[in-house]
Amino acid sequence: MYFLVLAILVIAGCDKDNTMFETQDNLELKKAKVPIPFKADLYIVTDWESDKILVEGLDPEDPSSYANSKLIVSGTGTHLGKINAEKSFYEFESLKFFLDENGYPFTLNTGAGIIVAANGDSFEFTFRILQDAIDYSWSGTNEIIPGSGTGKFEGCSGTIEAVGGLHEDGIGIWSIAQGFLVYE
Repeated sequence: MYFLVLAILVIAGCDKDNTMFETQDNLELKKAKVPIPFKADLYIVTDWESDKILVEGLDPEDPSSYANSKLIVSGTGTHLGKINAEKSFYEFESLKFFLDENGYPFTLNTGAGIIVAANGDSFEFTFRILQDAIDYSWSGTNEIIPGSGTGKFEGCSGTIEAVGGLHEDGIGIWSIAQGFLVYE
């Protein structure tokens, strides 16, 4: 009986286990097939060097009807760490002024941008933001452009909802962005 048990242990111990023979060259990247939560705390300022864009619905003859077309983004985020402010931005394609049904002024802001982590990993996105034209508070949606991600964001897509308003310093805008990243 003793020899039979010993023979079974030896045979079972010699069974080939594929995980023992994985090397750095044949490891397969296993990404989650479920949405991964994402959150970022952002500080956004105007890029004063950017081109001016007309706020549609305002008088094109009035110089105050134009706004800078680019915003610089800094802050921190999950999966990002510190955001590289030299390479991260929102860029407006369209700014449209309108009055709601109660006569309250808003702008509808659309465009595209990129968020770059300190290590260079990044993703591009499009955005659609509704902004209060009096107190500058806003809310909107950012859609990650599929296929635009690099590094740890390669293959990601997702929707990120954002809210924000005038920062307490009176210079910048704060924003909290929350959503999910999905990997294909």
